[in-house]
Amino acid sequence: MPAPATTRDAGEFNYILRVYDATGRFDETGPQTLKRADLGAAPEAQPGSLPGTHDRTAVRNIPVYGGAVTVFGSNLPPSSTVRALGKTVPVSADNKFVVRQILPPGKHVVDVALSSRSGDGLSFVRDVNIPTSDWFYVGLADLTVGKRLSVDAAGEADRQRYGSVYSRGRLAFYLKGKIKGEYLLTAAADTGEDDFRNLFRGLDSKSQKELLRRIDPDDYYPVYGDDSTAIEDAPTRGKFFVRLERGDANVMWGNFKSRVEGNGLLRNERALYGAGAGYSSPEATSFGERRTEASVYAAQPETLPQRDVFRGTGGSAYFLKRQDIISGSETVTLLVTDPTTGRIISRQALTAGEDYDVDYVQGVIILRRPLSSTTANTKVVRQGAIGDRDVSLAVNYEYSPTIGNADGYSYGGRLQSWLDDHVRLGATAMSEETGPADQNMVGADIRLRHSETTYIEADYAQTKGPGFSRSFSTDGGLTLDEEAPAGRPRWAKGWTLRGQLDLADINENLSGRIGGYYERKDDGFSSLDDNIAADQQSWGALADIDLNARTTVDMQVDHFEDARGTRKTELTGEIGYAFNDAWRAVFGVGYTDLNTPGAIKAQDGSRLDGGARLEWTPKEGRKLYAFGQATAMRRGEIRRNDRIGAGAEMQLTDKLGLTGEISEGTTGIGALAALTYSPTADDTYYLGYKLDPDRAFDRLDAIDLDGLDLGGIVMGTRRRYSDLLATYAENNYDMFGHRRSLTSTYGVTYTPDTLWTVSGGFEAGLVEDPRASDFNRYAPSLSIGYRDGEDIAARIRGEVRLEDSDDGTRNRDTFLLSGGYSNKLDPDWRLLLNLDAVVSNSDQSSFLDGDYIEASIGWAYRPIENDRFNALFKYAYYHDLPGPDQVSRATDDVLGPAQRSHILSADLNYDLNRWLTVGGKYGFRFGETSTTRGGDDFTSSTAHLGVLRADFHVVNKWDFLLEGRSLYLPEANSQKWGLLAAVYRQVGENMKLGVGYNFGRFSEDLTDLTYDDQGLFLNAVGKF
Repeated sequence: MPAPATTRDAGEFNYILRVYDATGRFDETGPQTLKRADLGAAPEAQPGSLPGTHDRTAVRNIPVYGGAVTVFGSNLPPSSTVRALGKTVPVSADNKFVVRQILPPGKHVVDVALSSRSGDGLSFVRDVNIPTSDWFYVGLADLTVGKRLSVDAAGEADRQRYGSVYSRGRLAFYLKGKIKGEYLLTAAADTGEDDFRNLFRGLDSKSQKELLRRIDPDDYYPVYGDDSTAIEDAPTRGKFFVRLERGDANVMWGNFKSRVEGNGLLRNERALYGAGAGYSSPEATSFGERRTEASVYAAQPETLPQRDVFRGTGGSAYFLKRQDIISGSETVTLLVTDPTTGRIISRQALTAGEDYDVDYVQGVIILRRPLSSTTANTKVVRQGAIGDRDVSLAVNYEYSPTIGNADGYSYGGRLQSWLDDHVRLGATAMSEETGPADQNMVGADIRLRHSETTYIEADYAQTKGPGFSRSFSTDGGLTLDEEAPAGRPRWAKGWTLRGQLDLADINENLSGRIGGYYERKDDGFSSLDDNIAADQQSWGALADIDLNARTTVDMQVDHFEDARGTRKTELTGEIGYAFNDAWRAVFGVGYTDLNTPGAIKAQDGSRLDGGARLEWTPKEGRKLYAFGQATAMRRGEIRRNDRIGAGAEMQLTDKLGLTGEISEGTTGIGALAALTYSPTADDTYYLGYKLDPDRAFDRLDAIDLDGLDLGGIVMGTRRRYSDLLATYAENNYDMFGHRRSLTSTYGVTYTPDTLWTVSGGFEAGLVEDPRASDFNRYAPSLSIGYRDGEDIAARIRGEVRLEDSDDGTRNRDTFLLSGGYSNKLDPDWRLLLNLDAVVSNSDQSSFLDGDYIEASIGWAYRPIENDRFNALFKYAYYHDLPGPDQVSRATDDVLGPAQRSHILSADLNYDLNRWLTVGGKYGFRFGETSTTRGGDDFTSSTAHLGVLRADFHVVNKWDFLLEGRSLYLPEANSQKWGLLAAVYRQVGENMKLGVGYNFGRFSEDLTDLTYDDQGLFLNAVGKF
């Protein structure tokens, strides 16, 4: 590998891979890391891994049509060679292979050949046909016409209702298919059961039973015993869905996320129901972007957006501000922020089902792994405090208000186009019409570029209206602080200008870049990322230049100010010179101007500092340095910044690294030391010490130093012992005067075999909360998983979070238990159990408690060889006490009441012989709601429903149905009986007609309280 080109280059490189088609379009991977061999441990081969089987594509421009053909093999003889689909296929260490190739529509011959060292071989061919058109569809039509009759006083008093003829029905279909091998059509409709006159009305409206969509479909019956999996391919909150796709272009009606991005000031990622369309031209620029991209949407959401930000708690459970949120509307992001400035250092999007689970009805997010409250700041040379970084969870979602409404419209779109390879124009417009949160947003942007690293871009945006609120929490959502929208009923502007020049684009002999930015936002400017309460502007510039192979120049200036008087300016300049390959000196100046009205520990004023640093690198991977700096000029209350010190960065071997620094200055002694040992690519041990003399002067922290700050010690390890066991552990001991704290985090993942996985963690320490009192937190967790192929799967995870504050206001104990068990007892029996429980208790008042428990048991008997008897059973328990600041879905207010319910149901049927099937159904519901939040005065509502049914297959194509029903309501001291009889005639293979009479006045639907179902009816059912 070549030596570094300049003194800036390290021993780590990034590379990408591209593949081109005949027209010059290309697909491209994301950046991959490559290390110099003498700096890092060689990666170890992972058993069972197949080289080249991971999809790392980041840019897709080459259109692909047709169908995927997969060839898979296992139990191959050792050292076998496989050729399939015309190429050699890699074989894994456990003698398996897999290859997939997309073939165009038409007939193809797939050849597979296997050879081994012994000379034995195997080859075969298969003929496959990729159709140009391929369709799947299913439909249902269920129509009923009847006449209501009544014999009681209620019927005599309301002859118009009970003597009328009614007509009800349901129409539903789903289809998916390819058209000419290029277009993909997906469509579905379900009118729901309704009167004939309403079946085709409101096809564009949302269902009033949307709440049912936020319940896991498996919760109706947790297991049906047929091993089926439900996938919602046509998501819609209304009666109709359609999507037509061709390549990267589509039009649709249904559920979608309005992903509008491209303008740096305006974004939208709301989950909506309505119409949407997107287009990406097949042509691409030489840089890989599509020439033209457009997206539009229009919706009548009847929902409101919410943004909740949670500080990590060391646990996994987080209570959202709202309950009954819209299914699939959430966007969950992990944020790492500077605790002093609030600046976002990094963000990571989380994936549902992989990183977290969410209960949409109760408004609870449970992470797959506990989230620590802090993460280490890894910079070696620091300016200012040597501190930790806060870890937060940001959740954007939609919810349905239960009091009032959110009638209105949401529409918008974006268009951007590259006029050529160097000029892009874009425009964005969005409107939210939701009453008190009405908002309009418009924006335009332009990007001019010479290369990927030389460009100028400008964004302009205007917003009008308050926008939507957001909330913050440090205890997992049990208490939340709300930030009011800053938007105003007038237009507020925001605009940015950014640019960068890569000097190599001017002259290939030059190295470095220069750039700058300017940003201004008016009071009232409100968007997904901004909530501006005072006019503000910021600007900055930078220059990183390699004058030659030995001399470098770095300069940067950043300035921020707002109308409230806050002002911050930072200017730095450095020049570095390498005397030879071993010695390098850096000289620099820094200017700081600070004004912070209302700061706890004011340090207003200005300061000019100068300093120097001398580096000695005797060999690659080893560096010693000494530095000194002094304040040359100071005005105001800002303190001096004198400091002198020395340090080292040593890669002693390819496994052992050492860094250290000690200094003394205006604020006291500072020290930083770390020893790392990485015997393999998967194992790391580290020991560190940090003494941050600046944190006692933190202008945003109200805590004063009492005693002597002795710094903090960190010790940790991340180790993979084998494919079975991996661990991590970290301890932070903070000796901040008399305010001592120990924060410990431990974790382990143990996979003894392919069946078991065990993982655990522990966090303990002091959480400093600038919004309220500080508190100590202890958070252990343990998770165990078991999977035996496809037959048995079990999981259980427990967490405890104990919090104790000095003044008692934050004392709280939180317990989480989550588990599941599924068992295919044999081909006929299935069993499923689920439990999610979060219980949080405050020792101050029961009004501050928050509980959430959901448990269910499902059992199914579906025999394969003799299916005469089938049975389904379910029991579920729900208990919900919203957190004190969580908005209850029952009352749409905080401090909501406790609710709990038991639901039991069973369905059984038995084929006595070929012509007679008998069945039964029992349903039980017991619900309770407390009249006060802290008491046990629950009011109950109970219902029992029993149904007995007999189906007679009398002669060919004729069937007879007899069904008896009983409904008992204990609180009302009411019991109702009913009888239904019907005769059906099969007409062809897809339709049957029936006539019957309902002798009772109630239906088997416990939510139907009209009791008007007595009478004659005619029913027609069609299926295809």
